[in-house]
Amino acid sequence: MNNLNFDEFTKAISDYVGVDASEITRDTDVYDDLYLDSLGLFGLGSEITESFKLNVPLSLVASISKVGEIFDLLNEKGTPAEG
Repeated sequence: MNNLNFDEFTKAISDYVGVDASEITRDTDVYDDLYLDSLGLFGLGSEITESFKLNVPLSLVASISKVGEIFDLLNEKGTPAEG
């Protein structure tokens, strides 16, 4: 477990998508609520992993659509990024 802070996590998402962090919850859908497509989700993933210096296998990200699921995945399965 990486002990990520959900408020910091939503701030990083907010900075990327331009939606106020207070509007992002665990149940926020990245496709329907944040209007991202698969390429946008990949970009968001890159931004988040760079911000928090954690990597997750892309195969685990493919079926995710909720912010809370992304947070849990990064928090539970994220591994420290190299240099």
